[in-house]
Amino acid sequence: MVKKKQIKIKKQVKKKQLKSKEAIRKKTVAEKAMVKKAAAKKKVAVKKAAAKKKVAVKKAAVTKKAVATSRRLTAKSDKGLGLTYITRMDHGNTHGWWVRVYKDSKPVESKLFSDGVHGGKLKAKKKAQDHRDLVVKKNKIVPVHLRKTREHSVDKRSTSGVVGVTLSVAEKAGSLRVHWSARFMEKGRQRNVSFSVRKYGYEGAFRNALKVRFAAIERPMPRGLKPPAPSKTLERWMKKQNINPDVNRVTR
Repeated sequence: MVKKKQIKIKKQVKKKQLKSKEAIRKKTVAEKAMVKKAAAKKKVAVKKAAAKKKVAVKKAAVTKKAVATSRRLTAKSDKGLGLTYITRMDHGNTHGWWVRVYKDSKPVESKLFSDGVHGGKLKAKKKAQDHRDLVVKKNKIVPVHLRKTREHSVDKRSTSGVVGVTLSVAEKAGSLRVHWSARFMEKGRQRNVSFSVRKYGYEGAFRNALKVRFAAIERPMPRGLKPPAPSKTLERWMKKQNINPDVNRVTR
C-alpha cells in the first residue's frame, strides 16, 4: 500500500516537473520570438532612417548647389557690369553717380543720381546701377568686356563710359598692341593721343588718357574715375606680359 502511494507521488512529481519544463521552454521560445521580432523591427526602422537621411542629404546638396549657383551668377553679374557706364562725381557742390551709356560709341543715356536726392551715396549708387541696367537691357547693349571672344579675337574698340576715351586693342605681327586713347578736336581737326598699357599699366594708361581728354576740353577731371574691368583675354595677355593691372604710372 505504501509502495503504491510512493509510486503515485513520484508520478505526480514527475508530471509537475514536465509541466514546469514545458512552461519554461514555451516562455523561452516566446522570449526569443519577441527578441527576434524587436530586432527585425529595429532593423527596418534603422533602414528607413538611413533612407530618409540619404534623401535629406541629397536634397540639402541640391539646395546648396542651387544656392551656390545663384550666388555665383549674381557675383558674376555684379562683377560683369559693376560701375560700367557709371562715374562717381565729387566736384564742387555736385556729389553723385553719373550714368552715361553708349552704343557703338554713340551716347544713349546721360543722367546724374545725386546723393542728396536719393538718400545717400550707397542708395544713389544702387539707383544708378538699376537705371543703367534698364537702359542696357532696353537698348540690347553688351559691354565689350562681357562679349564672348576667341583667344586671339579682341574687339578693336572699347567704351570706357567717358566720352572720347576708348580702349584700343589690335593684333600686329602676331602680338597685341593695347592702348587707352583720348580723342578731341584741336584747331578744327580731330586728334588722337594714345598711351600704351604695356608701358603705363592698364589703369595708368587710362588715367593718362583721361588727363589729356579733360585738359583738351578745358574741364576739371572728376575724381574716382576707374576703367572698366578688362576682358579675360586681356587679363591673360597682361599676365603673360607680366603687366600688373593695378600699376598706375601717370605722366606729369
